[in-house]
Amino acid sequence: PTFIRSFLDLSIADISIGDLGIIIICVVAAILLDHLIQFFLNRRPKHLKDDHLRKHDIIFGSLKKPLHALFMTIGCGLGLVIIDTPSWGVEIFNYIFIGMRALAIWCVIWYLLLLTRGFSEYFAQHAETTETKIDDMVVPLVTGIIKVLLVAIGILLVLQNLGFSITSLIAGLGIGSAAIALAAKDTLANFFGSLVVFFDHPFDIGDWVSLNGVEGTVEEIRLRSTVIRTFENSIILMPNQMLTNTYIDNFERRKCRKMDCSFGVLYSTTQAQLEMIIDGIKKHLAENPNIYTSSYYVAFNGFGASSLDITVIAYTHHTSKADHMADKQNFMFEIMRIVEAAQTGFAFPTQTINWNAGTPKAPFHIVKD
Repeated sequence: PTFIRSFLDLSIADISIGDLGIIIICVVAAILLDHLIQFFLNRRPKHLKDDHLRKHDIIFGSLKKPLHALFMTIGCGLGLVIIDTPSWGVEIFNYIFIGMRALAIWCVIWYLLLLTRGFSEYFAQHAETTETKIDDMVVPLVTGIIKVLLVAIGILLVLQNLGFSITSLIAGLGIGSAAIALAAKDTLANFFGSLVVFFDHPFDIGDWVSLNGVEGTVEEIRLRSTVIRTFENSIILMPNQMLTNTYIDNFERRKCRKMDCSFGVLYSTTQAQLEMIIDGIKKHLAENPNIYTSSYYVAFNGFGASSLDITVIAYTHHTSKADHMADKQNFMFEIMRIVEAAQTGFAFPTQTINWNAGTPKAPFHIVKD
């Protein structure tokens, strides 16, 4: 015992071997306790169904990393509290304790951020199964707001723990509010722009839109910008503030889609054949279930350079590009059948050259000086 006591009384930089042992024991105990809790966190209840099991994994899975960091912080802090503080380390230990408290606060914020991300992914997948697209917009918007608030609260709590007066900080913000407002003008404008998009609901995720000359599909609506996937497969980030003062053309909200078609038949086509073609097209449009029968136009429209021109304007029920193109293709095939049934054909550019075979003119000569 005397030897052990003498050994424990030995000191390194005024910290005894015994105190170092206490710190090590506290850290090891924290690690063992962390491993024990991690073991229970990894166990998945068998009686829970898939949906409840997913929520369980989010809640307890998000806890693992922050809890590990928190236990290490508590273990080190507990060891420093128990031992006798050396004369040279009073101020240093105070700074260490302040840093550990700040780290503990941030571990809590870290867990809440991971929890927010996990439930955001959960609700985003759930939103994909619903018919409405409003929740597809709400989930990322609310997630972004919660993350910003959590980070702001965490920063304020850490600053308060470091000795800063929150009241003084808020007062200082009041004094410099003009400068801050000027610096954050675009950020605030983008944020309120996202609120306008949410409440006015001019488009949904997946809609084909044209925004300020940019045409494509809406992929995501964020706090600062809206993500547009163009038809060239590139990504354009449209600042939300631009959406409050620009025209938004939403092609998905159309009740119908215009089908414009013009073609020419041979000049040898008779009036009776033209009337047969026009009547055949009108009959087809009237009987086609994919066409708005109350609004279509078919007429002989003019004499072209090499054809008799017929114009067709109709509107299809299908508004998506793929379905509309399929309707138009079937209609073009029907036009070919009608023209063939009228025993005429489609015109193509022709040119007639009249050659005068009379006596050629006398040749001319160039006289050089």
